[in-house]
Amino acid sequence: MADTRIQLEVEDWIRRNWLPAKFNQQFFRDRMMLSSGGVFDYDAVSADKKIIVSISTSGSITSGGKRGIGKLQKIRADMFFLLLTPNVERKIIVFSEKDMFEQCMVEIANGRAPKEIEIMHAEIPDALRVKLAESRENASREVRPK
Repeated sequence: MADTRIQLEVEDWIRRNWLPAKFNQQFFRDRMMLSSGGVFDYDAVSADKKIIVSISTSGSITSGGKRGIGKLQKIRADMFFLLLTPNVERKIIVFSEKDMFEQCMVEIANGRAPKEIEIMHAEIPDALRVKLAESRENASREVRPK
């Protein structure tokens, strides 16, 4: 089973370091009510509850070199829940991987993503980037046919 601890470590770093530096307030994992009556657990919610954030650590390309359609579908699902969350001022997806950020910029430019959702790229420390790449390679080896 793939070890996803590094993805959680990257999410934590973005939530504890990058977001507070960008928005001058603390962020926490939190559950928010949806306009449809349900709830959704966000990767980051600002202390004042005016900003909700989904964090993606996925790259846009699979280990086989193909476009990661499943990864993009996950981003679209996150967008759906962002849209269903009322009474917030900003709805954001933060990408740790520049290629996925750029892919989503293309989606927005082509009218295939909601413009009211902001997307941002967070530069993570080199040590985390190396560990994330190693984790992806290990996960890829696990599912590769022998």
